[in-house]
Amino acid sequence: MKVKLLQKKNLTPNHYTTGQIADIPNNVAGRWINRGIATEVIEDLPTIKSVKTKGHDRVSIIILVKDALSYFKRCLESIIKYTSNYELIIIDNGSSPLTKKYLSESQVKHGFILITNKDNKGFSYGCNQGIKVSTCDYICFLNSDTLVSPDWLSKLMQGFKMPDAGIVGPSTCWCAGKQMMRDLRIKRIGITQEEVNRISKTLPNVIAETEIYGFCYLVAKRVIDKIGVFDVGRYPIGSTEEKDFSWRAHKAGFKSYHVKNSYVHHFGGATFKELGIDGHAIRVKNDMAFTDRKKDPNIYIDNTTIIDVQPVPILMIVLDRLEYTKQAIEAIFKNTLYPFKLFIFNNGSNAETTDYLNSLDDSRIEIHHSKTNVGLVPPMNMFFDKFRGYKYVAKVDNDTVVSPGWLGKLKAVLDKFPLFTVEANHYLAMPFRIKTNDDFYKHLFGVEFEGSKLYFYNCSGGTGQLIRRGLIDRPISEAKGSLSGWVTYQNAKLKSQGYPSGFYLGTWIDRLDQVDTNKYKAISDYPQYDKMINKMRPYGIGYYKMTPNYFVKIKRDMEKWYNGL
Repeated sequence: MKVKLLQKKNLTPNHYTTGQIADIPNNVAGRWINRGIATEVIEDLPTIKSVKTKGHDRVSIIILVKDALSYFKRCLESIIKYTSNYELIIIDNGSSPLTKKYLSESQVKHGFILITNKDNKGFSYGCNQGIKVSTCDYICFLNSDTLVSPDWLSKLMQGFKMPDAGIVGPSTCWCAGKQMMRDLRIKRIGITQEEVNRISKTLPNVIAETEIYGFCYLVAKRVIDKIGVFDVGRYPIGSTEEKDFSWRAHKAGFKSYHVKNSYVHHFGGATFKELGIDGHAIRVKNDMAFTDRKKDPNIYIDNTTIIDVQPVPILMIVLDRLEYTKQAIEAIFKNTLYPFKLFIFNNGSNAETTDYLNSLDDSRIEIHHSKTNVGLVPPMNMFFDKFRGYKYVAKVDNDTVVSPGWLGKLKAVLDKFPLFTVEANHYLAMPFRIKTNDDFYKHLFGVEFEGSKLYFYNCSGGTGQLIRRGLIDRPISEAKGSLSGWVTYQNAKLKSQGYPSGFYLGTWIDRLDQVDTNKYKAISDYPQYDKMINKMRPYGIGYYKMTPNYFVKIKRDMEKWYNGL
């Protein structure tokens, strides 16, 4: 970095006089500027006016948290208030119980993805964990001691309109390089959100090519695909990892740009201060490692991070039928091989069933007791809200026996195909006059998957079902004339956002209570249910909307959807 000396200073083997221009290492220049020994020489850079747009592609925002809780609280509040079209991924890097409690409560409230490390894995490692779970084509690595401003991300995304853009960053008050507004350094600690917002309105609508620093580091996924991730081996704790990443990106032909009218306030060094780490010593050590790494021709870094698997929450609504309930719960614990949590909603059961539920002793079980039967929708909405931060959730009725490996097999389907829900094969409890399941499936469009068949439809049922939780963006409503409103919700999701559901024949679930098509009972335990089903069955393949022509259209639509993937 070029600086202008404000006083005499030696930097072996050079001796600098007042007023002299010196080109010195960035870390030294930063110290001299902070101490009032020198000022940065701002060179003219090629610029281009940014173009305003109404929206932008979805962005994964990754934030590492290692205590410094007061800063993170403000950061999170500003993101929620001033950011749109993003997924938020929080890495808890071995925080204190107080911070963990706040993160857990915030996850329920805001629905972000939370990865928890038992101890501090370092900045590079945590960022790489976030990359591993990210689902977007753009990833923003944001420090926890920052405040964002209105439209910061939409402005920042304009940087990718520049030639060969791979990395972009905003203006700030505290970092090395060209992004720092040096007149804001002194008052950066006590600043308010309102002041941050005012600052953001004064910035020029300009984009310039320059080095980008890591307090807010927005990367196109195509860069990661080409050069890999952050170098954990060389920079395990933090600092310099983004300089190394930028160097490798530039080697691969990508450029980095400063979007000047996007402002992210950076308090600076909060986590290092909390940990009692000498940030300067770390930077010196890592700068030496960076100098050495330039001799290595290999610029690709594999993502070798390990993430504790996020369990899948399973909802089971229980209303008596104790023998069925016992079999259903026992089957979940015996046959669910993928990590799970079982959330039981006791929907006004009698004392015997309630006593049985209370006797269950397993840390994976959580029970909510309702004194009365509140129906199906309120338990579903409670469950969906409680597990907002989870990628997938599941539903299993208390008259259902799942088969070995069912959950992992359904997860493989949703990992592969962008479906809203997928349901295991079972004796179909549908308003169809059918003798076998194939009488229904033959009307659907299907593909081969994992040696079995996957059929696409506008909805699936309600048991033995895996659901993409992030697509549930409003409470489920009671639908007149339906059993729960859940099918109506799935149909709406297909119409509004193009997410169908599916039936996967690669795993089977037994239904202990069903009409006509199973070996257990001729009639169910619910006369009202039987009355509804029997009223619909005389219409042949289905009730009045489900004519053969209806299925022809559905099959054609599903085939078109699949071919468009």
